[in-house]
Amino acid sequence: MSQARRLLVLRWVIVGVWAALLTARIIVVSTTPDADLTYFGVAEVAVIGAGLLVIAGAVLRGWSLRRRHEDEALALAIRRIDPTVWLVPAAPTPELRASVAAVRPDVALGHRVTWAFGATEASLWELEERRATRLLVIRWSRMVHVGLEDVHGDGRSWAIAMHYVRPDDTTAVATFFVRSAPGSRRMLGRGPRMERLVADLARERIVA
Repeated sequence: MSQARRLLVLRWVIVGVWAALLTARIIVVSTTPDADLTYFGVAEVAVIGAGLLVIAGAVLRGWSLRRRHEDEALALAIRRIDPTVWLVPAAPTPELRASVAAVRPDVALGHRVTWAFGATEASLWELEERRATRLLVIRWSRMVHVGLEDVHGDGRSWAIAMHYVRPDDTTAVATFFVRSAPGSRRMLGRGPRMERLVADLARERIVA
Protein backbone atom coordinates (compact mmCIF):
# COMPACT_ATOMS: atom_id res chain seq x y z
CA MET A 1 0.00 0.00 0.00
CA SER A 2 1.37 3.38 -1.00
CA GLN A 3 1.85 6.19 1.50
CA ALA A 4 -0.93 8.24 -0.12
CA ARG A 5 -3.36 5.31 0.17
CA ARG A 6 -2.36 4.72 3.80
CA LEU A 7 -3.05 8.39 4.51
CA LEU A 8 -6.46 8.10 2.84
CA VAL A 9 -7.33 4.99 4.87
CA LEU A 10 -6.21 6.68 8.09
CA ARG A 11 -8.35 9.72 7.29
CA TRP A 12 -11.46 7.60 6.80
CA VAL A 13 -10.72 5.58 9.95
CA ILE A 14 -10.62 8.83 11.94
CA VAL A 15 -13.86 9.99 10.34
CA GLY A 16 -15.44 6.61 11.14
CA VAL A 17 -14.33 6.73 14.77
CA TRP A 18 -15.64 10.27 15.14
CA ALA A 19 -18.99 9.29 13.56
CA ALA A 20 -19.23 6.27 15.89
CA LEU A 21 -18.55 8.46 18.93
CA LEU A 22 -21.14 11.00 17.80
CA THR A 23 -23.72 8.25 17.23
CA ALA A 24 -22.97 6.72 20.63
CA ARG A 25 -23.34 10.15 22.30
CA ILE A 26 -26.73 10.67 20.63
CA ILE A 27 -27.90 7.23 21.74
CA VAL A 28 -26.72 7.75 25.32
CA VAL A 29 -28.31 11.22 25.54
CA SER A 30 -31.61 9.92 24.17
CA THR A 31 -31.73 6.89 26.50
CA THR A 32 -30.04 8.34 29.61
CA PRO A 33 -30.35 12.16 29.69
CA ASP A 34 -28.50 12.41 33.03
CA ALA A 35 -25.43 10.41 31.89
CA ASP A 36 -21.93 11.86 32.30
CA LEU A 37 -20.64 12.64 28.80
CA THR A 38 -17.15 13.80 29.82
CA TYR A 39 -15.45 10.74 28.35
CA PHE A 40 -17.25 11.21 25.05
CA GLY A 41 -16.12 14.84 24.94
CA VAL A 42 -12.50 13.93 25.63
CA ALA A 43 -12.57 11.17 23.01
CA GLU A 44 -14.12 13.47 20.40
CA VAL A 45 -11.53 16.18 21.05
CA ALA A 46 -8.75 13.56 20.69
CA VAL A 47 -10.19 12.30 17.39
CA ILE A 48 -10.60 15.85 16.04
CA GLY A 49 -7.00 16.63 17.06
CA ALA A 50 -5.79 13.49 15.29
CA GLY A 51 -7.75 14.51 12.20
CA LEU A 52 -6.17 17.97 12.19
CA LEU A 53 -2.72 16.39 12.48
CA VAL A 54 -3.46 14.14 9.52
CA ILE A 55 -4.65 17.12 7.46
CA ALA A 56 -1.54 19.13 8.38
CA GLY A 57 0.67 16.15 7.50
CA ALA A 58 -1.07 15.75 4.15
CA VAL A 59 -0.61 19.45 3.32
CA LEU A 60 3.09 19.36 4.23
CA ARG A 61 3.57 16.16 2.25
CA GLY A 62 1.83 17.74 -0.74
CA TRP A 63 4.19 20.72 -0.64
CA SER A 64 7.20 18.39 -0.39
CA LEU A 65 5.99 16.25 -3.30
CA ARG A 66 5.36 19.34 -5.42
CA ARG A 67 8.89 20.63 -4.76
CA ARG A 68 10.33 17.20 -5.55
CA HIS A 69 8.38 16.91 -8.80
CA GLU A 70 9.64 20.34 -9.86
CA ASP A 71 13.24 19.29 -9.12
CA GLU A 72 12.75 16.03 -11.00
CA ALA A 73 11.23 17.85 -13.98
CA LEU A 74 14.22 20.21 -14.07
CA ALA A 75 16.65 17.28 -13.79
CA LEU A 76 14.91 15.51 -16.69
CA ALA A 77 15.09 18.66 -18.82
CA ILE A 78 18.80 19.12 -18.09
CA ARG A 79 19.62 15.50 -18.87
CA ARG A 80 17.80 15.74 -22.18
CA ILE A 81 20.34 18.40 -23.12
CA ASP A 82 23.33 16.60 -21.60
CA PRO A 83 22.80 13.12 -20.12
CA THR A 84 26.38 12.94 -18.81
CA VAL A 85 26.12 15.67 -16.14
CA TRP A 86 25.68 15.02 -12.43
CA LEU A 87 23.18 17.23 -10.66
CA VAL A 88 23.31 18.91 -7.26
CA PRO A 89 20.14 20.48 -5.79
CA ALA A 90 21.06 23.85 -4.26
CA ALA A 91 19.80 27.06 -2.70
CA PRO A 92 21.30 30.41 -3.69
CA THR A 93 23.30 32.68 -1.39
CA PRO A 94 23.48 36.49 -1.78
CA GLU A 95 26.81 36.07 -3.61
CA LEU A 96 25.25 33.70 -6.13
CA ARG A 97 22.34 36.08 -6.67
CA ALA A 98 24.84 38.87 -7.33
CA SER A 99 26.81 36.71 -9.78
CA VAL A 100 23.66 35.84 -11.71
CA ALA A 101 22.45 39.45 -11.64
CA ALA A 102 25.73 40.52 -13.25
CA VAL A 103 25.11 38.36 -16.31
CA ARG A 104 21.30 38.05 -16.23
CA PRO A 105 19.88 41.25 -14.68
CA ASP A 106 16.41 40.26 -15.89
CA VAL A 107 16.31 37.13 -13.71
CA ALA A 108 15.42 36.95 -10.01
CA LEU A 109 16.56 33.66 -8.53
CA GLY A 110 14.05 31.61 -6.59
CA HIS A 111 14.76 29.61 -3.43
CA ARG A 112 15.73 26.42 -5.26
CA VAL A 113 18.18 25.93 -8.11
CA THR A 114 20.16 23.00 -9.53
CA TRP A 115 23.81 22.81 -10.51
CA ALA A 116 24.80 20.58 -13.42
CA PHE A 117 28.45 19.52 -13.39
CA GLY A 118 29.83 18.11 -16.62
CA ALA A 119 33.18 17.34 -18.17
CA THR A 120 33.90 20.89 -19.31
CA GLU A 121 31.71 23.24 -17.27
CA ALA A 122 29.48 23.88 -14.29
CA SER A 123 26.08 25.37 -15.11
CA LEU A 124 23.33 26.76 -12.91
CA TRP A 125 19.72 25.95 -13.80
CA GLU A 126 16.30 26.98 -12.58
CA LEU A 127 12.79 25.90 -13.52
CA GLU A 128 10.91 28.89 -14.92
CA GLU A 129 7.28 27.78 -15.08
CA ARG A 130 7.74 24.65 -17.23
CA ARG A 131 10.96 25.69 -18.93
CA ALA A 132 14.48 24.88 -17.79
CA THR A 133 16.62 28.02 -17.84
CA ARG A 134 20.41 28.04 -17.75
CA LEU A 135 21.46 31.08 -15.76
CA LEU A 136 25.20 30.83 -15.29
CA VAL A 137 27.98 28.88 -16.98
CA ILE A 138 31.48 28.45 -15.52
CA ARG A 139 34.03 26.57 -17.56
CA TRP A 140 36.40 24.41 -15.53
CA SER A 141 39.33 26.05 -17.33
CA ARG A 142 38.19 29.36 -15.77
CA MET A 143 37.76 27.91 -12.28
CA VAL A 144 40.42 29.06 -9.81
CA HIS A 145 39.41 27.36 -6.57
CA VAL A 146 36.63 25.26 -5.04
CA GLY A 147 36.16 25.11 -1.28
CA LEU A 148 33.85 25.56 1.69
CA GLU A 149 32.83 28.96 2.96
CA ASP A 150 31.37 29.82 6.35
CA VAL A 151 28.28 31.88 5.52
CA HIS A 152 26.73 33.66 8.49
CA GLY A 153 23.27 34.98 9.23
CA ASP A 154 21.12 32.38 7.49
CA GLY A 155 21.07 29.51 9.96
CA ARG A 156 22.76 27.35 7.29
CA SER A 157 26.38 28.11 7.85
CA TRP A 158 28.32 26.09 5.26
CA ALA A 159 28.23 26.79 1.53
CA ILE A 160 30.33 25.67 -1.42
CA ALA A 161 32.34 28.51 -2.94
CA MET A 162 33.54 28.38 -6.55
CA HIS A 163 36.01 31.13 -7.41
CA TYR A 164 36.28 31.69 -11.14
CA VAL A 165 37.28 34.15 -13.84
CA ARG A 166 34.60 35.68 -16.03
CA PRO A 167 35.01 35.93 -19.82
CA ASP A 168 36.05 39.58 -19.37
CA ASP A 169 38.89 38.39 -17.06
CA THR A 170 37.32 39.80 -13.89
CA THR A 171 37.14 37.50 -10.86
CA ALA A 172 33.89 36.35 -9.30
CA VAL A 173 32.58 33.84 -6.76
CA ALA A 174 29.50 31.65 -6.82
CA THR A 175 28.54 30.33 -3.39
CA PHE A 176 25.56 28.07 -2.82
CA PHE A 177 23.97 25.93 -0.15
CA VAL A 178 23.55 22.26 -0.96
CA ARG A 179 20.11 20.79 -0.38
CA SER A 180 20.08 17.33 1.14
CA ALA A 181 17.89 15.91 -1.67
CA PRO A 182 15.65 16.99 -4.55
CA GLY A 183 12.56 18.69 -3.16
CA SER A 184 14.10 19.11 0.28
CA ARG A 185 14.39 22.35 2.22
CA ARG A 186 17.08 20.93 4.53
CA MET A 187 20.63 22.02 3.77
CA LEU A 188 23.76 19.96 4.23
CA GLY A 189 26.07 21.08 6.99
CA ARG A 190 29.76 20.36 7.12
CA GLY A 191 30.33 16.63 7.09
CA PRO A 192 31.41 13.69 4.91
CA ARG A 193 28.84 14.31 2.16
CA MET A 194 29.73 17.98 1.81
CA GLU A 195 33.48 17.36 1.91
CA ARG A 196 33.18 14.57 -0.67
CA LEU A 197 31.24 16.89 -2.98
CA VAL A 198 33.89 19.60 -2.66
CA ALA A 199 36.62 17.03 -3.38
CA ASP A 200 34.76 15.81 -6.48
CA LEU A 201 34.36 19.37 -7.77
CA ALA A 202 38.02 20.15 -7.13
CA ARG A 203 39.01 16.98 -9.00
CA GLU A 204 36.82 17.96 -11.98
CA ARG A 205 38.47 21.37 -12.05
CA ILE A 206 41.97 19.89 -12.01
CA VAL A 207 41.24 17.19 -14.61
CA ALA A 208 39.60 19.67 -16.96
